[in-house]
Amino acid sequence: MNLRFPTWLCFSRATVWFANHIGRKYAEDAMKDIPPEALEALFAEFRRIKKKHGSWELVDVESSSGERVKVIL
Repeated sequence: MNLRFPTWLCFSRATVWFANHIGRKYAEDAMKDIPPEALEALFAEFRRIKKKHGSWELVDVESSSGERVKVIL
């Protein structure tokens, strides 16, 4: 199964706002040490890397049963 999401959609400023808003509402303990500016900087860096390098493989894992998970930016 392949799921394709455009980088601009996954790492947009609207997604940062949504992740920040929902994360602080439902996962307050996990988000307490992460300032909103850090999320914005992280997502901006992902967009910059995608623009500079095009495709970037983040994860490539294969289980002993042959199932494979591959995450490409």
